[in-house]
Amino acid sequence: MSVIVDKLYAITDKGPLRALSLVMSLVLAGCVFWKPGLFASSTSQLEVWHGIILIWAVCAGVVHGLGFRPHKSVWKAFFSPILAMIALAAGLFYFFS
Repeated sequence: MSVIVDKLYAITDKGPLRALSLVMSLVLAGCVFWKPGLFASSTSQLEVWHGIILIWAVCAGVVHGLGFRPHKSVWKAFFSPILAMIALAAGLFYFFS
């Protein structure tokens, strides 16, 4: 299992993907600050767990984008840049659509 996680993490361990991850994270964090009611579960279509996923995606995107490389496979899996980028793209699509 750890070999698969290490290979998937190595795929995204490139400069341009790190920059994309960081930019997407910062833009989504800015979107949440700009219109928090759009992401709040009581005033939008989103559920509470959607917000938790978006917070995780922003954190994982910043961790990946700043160049932090976790050593243990468990943390590489938790801060998976591929999953984070998918969630970030979905959050940005929701905000701008």
